[in-house]
Amino acid sequence: MARRDLGSMLGGDIAVAGPPAPQVEKPAPTAPTADVAPTAARVSAPAAQPEAEPQDVRSVPRWLTYERKETRIRPDQLEWVEAQRKELNQRRQGAGERLTDNTLIRVALDLLKQHQGELHGVTEDQLRKSLGLTD
Repeated sequence: MARRDLGSMLGGDIAVAGPPAPQVEKPAPTAPTADVAPTAARVSAPAAQPEAEPQDVRSVPRWLTYERKETRIRPDQLEWVEAQRKELNQRRQGAGERLTDNTLIRVALDLLKQHQGELHGVTEDQLRKSLGLTD
């Protein structure tokens, strides 16, 4: 099904006040080095405006600084991550930041990165076993 914009769904044009939203640019690819930490995406002003000064990254929501990556997960993984997100958000009782499925996935990836030296194998099952996962 084709997506429609908000203006067409409401039956008219929608005017948005304020400056246009900042665009997130990927950094230019560089040769990877073992001792250099990866850089975050850089934020710049939209192309229509002259570049007077760089956009303050703190004024952009953090999620806009992340790279988009689609992934396929099993139904049990999806159910688990959704249940954990709901439970953690209920426990925080409004304190801190809203946690999302993507938050938990990023934390899981950070944990996997910490144990990258233990990863061995050429199949998903072998990789799981190398980390001590049995299911």
